[in-house]
Amino acid sequence: MSANSPKKFDSADAKRIDKQYAAPAMVEQRRRTLEALRLQPGESILDIGCGPGYLTLELARQATHNGRVIGIDTSQPMLEVATARCEEFGNTSFHLADATSLPFEDASLDAVAVVQVYLFVPDLTRAFAELARVLKPGGRAVIVDTDWDSLVWHSSDAARMDHHIALWKKRYVDATVARRFPGLIGRAGLTIEHADAIPIVELSPDEATYSGSQLPEVTKYLAGKGGIDPAQAQAWETDLRALATQGDYFFALNRFVFVARKPR
Repeated sequence: MSANSPKKFDSADAKRIDKQYAAPAMVEQRRRTLEALRLQPGESILDIGCGPGYLTLELARQATHNGRVIGIDTSQPMLEVATARCEEFGNTSFHLADATSLPFEDASLDAVAVVQVYLFVPDLTRAFAELARVLKPGGRAVIVDTDWDSLVWHSSDAARMDHHIALWKKRYVDATVARRFPGLIGRAGLTIEHADAIPIVELSPDEATYSGSQLPEVTKYLAGKGGIDPAQAQAWETDLRALATQGDYFFALNRFVFVARKPR
């Protein structure tokens, strides 16, 4: 996949990500995102790239009956999972839509959440312009994304790890996108109120962890890329799991949260 070809998510991805979002690191990320949003009853909130709807569900709970929560995604299978997850809440709706062309009127939303989305978006200038357009004056956005250069993943073969992660980064349009947010936010006419890190630190690759749920996906992605055959990709994963049995597993990755507001 080239840098200009963002990943398309199918039903298998929806199932995998649905499970991944239940990991403790993702639960903490949602808590921090909700804390940053500071939702008020009756507000209209948009969840861009809602995926399987975990955050959308929490937004619906906080918005109460007179609030409105909208989830959009470019993947129909994701939207189907999200719709089922939020079916008990009459204040939610879901739409197939893209971050660079939001199907909402100007100044129509109180708050927008954009979590782990902009890594995959080729035209960030347009995406941020759309984000600013749909916010009401005084409205705010909470943007959360990864800089994969912050990764620390212990391996018995550091050179192999560096090569594999360099290939993994090509999965994204921009694997270090978070560092660009200050400029993008300012040029869109928004003001940054706060910026912080959301660290992920894990000492096990079991299925309940973020890194553990990612391991099979990374192995699958690497096979056939950069001269790596399936056996070599699997050997990389086997090494990491062996380190875990020895008590030597370590994974750390930073995600960054920005709170931006549209001037009144």
